[in-house]
Amino acid sequence: MYWFRRPPYLRWAAAAVLVITATWLDVRPEPTVLQPFAAVDLGAGAALEDTMVEWRSVPVGLLPALENPQGIVLRPVAAGEPLLPSILSTERIAVPEGWWSMEAQLPAGVVQGQSVQIILLGKAVDDAPQSVPGIIVAPAEAGDPLAIESPPGLVAVPAEWATIVAAAVAEARVAIILGS
Repeated sequence: MYWFRRPPYLRWAAAAVLVITATWLDVRPEPTVLQPFAAVDLGAGAALEDTMVEWRSVPVGLLPALENPQGIVLRPVAAGEPLLPSILSTERIAVPEGWWSMEAQLPAGVVQGQSVQIILLGKAVDDAPQSVPGIIVAPAEAGDPLAIESPPGLVAVPAEWATIVAAAVAEARVAIILGS
């Protein structure tokens, strides 16, 4: 009697396991990892503190791993932007005692710690330019290649020249030259 054959229980069980496994793989939560993000706007040269970092869950492999964010921010970072190893420097170029650092457009090829001359152009055509020594604290990060201006870097100047150089930078009357 052929119709009294036993039902294919093993095939049904295998099909049920296959459907349950496929459903679980489809609806399971994606593996995540905690990644540091900027909690506040950070300027170039800012020393990173715990209060400036916010930890968020992101999918594994989305961003490079950074377990302990610390160091100096090399470029301005907006609040909510991820903190990446490429924008943090663990080596701080010491700003000499009595010097001030400020953002300025730097020439291509500058490196951290390099000495530069900051040329202050006069407001009038007849005004003679003035030269001020400077030290590169943080070079500019590579910006958008389609942007009109490259991002600024951080340069330190003596305290007696800080206000004059800052005013000249704001008025775009500064040229920074590199020595050998």
